[in-house]
Amino acid sequence: MSDIPSTSSEHEALCNHCGKCCYQKIVIGRTVYSTPFPCKYLDVASNQCTIYERRHEIYPDCLSMESGFKHSAFPSDCTYIPSMAPKNYKPPREDRDWSAEWKDFDNFADDLDAPPDLRDMIRARGPRAAPLHIEAFARIQAQSGNALT
Repeated sequence: MSDIPSTSSEHEALCNHCGKCCYQKIVIGRTVYSTPFPCKYLDVASNQCTIYERRHEIYPDCLSMESGFKHSAFPSDCTYIPSMAPKNYKPPREDRDWSAEWKDFDNFADDLDAPPDLRDMIRARGPRAAPLHIEAFARIQAQSGNALT
């Protein structure tokens, strides 16, 4: 492992605001998968938490860095992994085809406690749509001059 950042601001400086860690996860068998459902506090246009400073107080289910690694919250391309992930860290899978579950969309959304507006947005995009975080991340990169090629 590299040098581990020692302060919150150093941790924050590593984050590229991809938003992936803020998408709900499910466990199927022994594998963690990212779902198409972001946290209800994630602004899906900017990949920014709307309650960031008070997230653990307002939303106790929000994971700390330590528990995020323990529960496979950070994706394989997360900028935290090289310096902070424990040995043998296993990121969530992002390759699940959700179209098979689409017929049970509302039950799935109920299980994840997705609010109505978020359900409508995801339902309208359809089962094969790219996750919302991809579009937001592309905008963030373009605005910062780091557009992906």
